[in-house]
Parts: sequence; C-alpha cells; structure tokens
Amino acid sequence: MNAHEATPPAIDELSRACIEYVRRALGIELDGTPDTLPILDHYLANVLSDDRAKEEINDLVVSSAGAYFGEVVRRALGHGRWHLEEGDLTGYRLELEHVFLFFNPMGMAREALVSADQPGWMAHLEVLPRDRGLLDQTLARMGDVREDDYYRLAVRFEVIELVVSALEGASVSRKAQDEAFSPAVYAATARALRGESGERGAEEN
Repeated sequence: MNAHEATPPAIDELSRACIEYVRRALGIELDGTPDTLPILDHYLANVLSDDRAKEEINDLVVSSAGAYFGEVVRRALGHGRWHLEEGDLTGYRLELEHVFLFFNPMGMAREALVSADQPGWMAHLEVLPRDRGLLDQTLARMGDVREDDYYRLAVRFEVIELVVSALEGASVSRKAQDEAFSPAVYAATARALRGESGERGAEEN
C-alpha cells in the first residue's frame, strides 16, 4: 500500500475517531498533516494514563492516536503499507516498501501517552542488519533530545524523516533504487523480534 492507495477500513475508522477526540477536547480539527502532530502530542499529554479505571479509555486513545500518526507518516513519506493483526495492537506495524524500515505506530502512541518505553510494542525503528550502523549514525546526528520530548510524536516523525532520507541515500549508493521489500520479508523480521524465530533479521527479496 502506498500513499495513494486506500487506507484499511479499521485504520480509517480509528484515525477519524482520533480527529473527533481531539476536536472535542481542544476544539481543533486535525487535518492529517505533520503540522498537526504537536496538537496531538498536547492532547495525549492531557490524557490520564495511570488510572486503572481508565485502562479501556487509554486503549482507545492509543489505537486511535496510533492510527492517525501512522497515516500521517504514510501519506507524508509514501511507499507505506499497514500490517494489522486482529485483536493484537502490539502486532500492528507500518512498513515502507522502497526501503526497509518498520515500526508500530500504536506502540509509539502508547509511549507518547505514558512517557515511557513499552517493551513488546515494537515502538522503535527497525531496519535490516546492514543498515543498523546507518540508523545509529542518523540518530546520533539528532543530538541530545530532552527527556520530556523524547516520546513526542512530532519528534518521532522528524526522526523517521531523517532515517528514511538516509536509507534512500544508501540505496542510491548501492545502485539499488529499485529494491522493493515484500510483506513476507517484514513478517520474517517481525517474528524474529517477537521471539518467534531464532534469528533476528531477514533476507532481501
């Protein structure tokens, strides 16, 4: 799925719910662009996340905010497709086709909500083993990020943009601009990361 293809119905419904939640809370209409991510961050910062009675509400916030954030990334960068796992938000991921990069937007939204790492949610950027050094170098160029900014979705978007640009540059250097990574390649890597395989990583198509 690229930026011009239809959004999966479940993601579209959740993304629209996020827009409605923010409109009710802040009186602001999100328009699906990266410029609205600071507004979403402000909304998430005001959602109580440590009240056990609100756990169900927080699950709705995480899924809807993650869907909206993932759609912002997909539409802004292109070449993206969703992988959904029914009944398991931890298994959702956004995959890019022209470079190997994936992450779980729901996991990033959950981390933004609670301002803490969420193990098992695949909330961090994953690349092929050959590109891990490049990923580390790119993240290092970001410099120190304040702890209270680290989990913000607006900051995550900036990081994703930089990493994608670096991966595209590496692809040009390898004269591999026509590479395309299939869902099967991503599935193999995701299984490894989730402990379903003995190896971490995947072979290219």
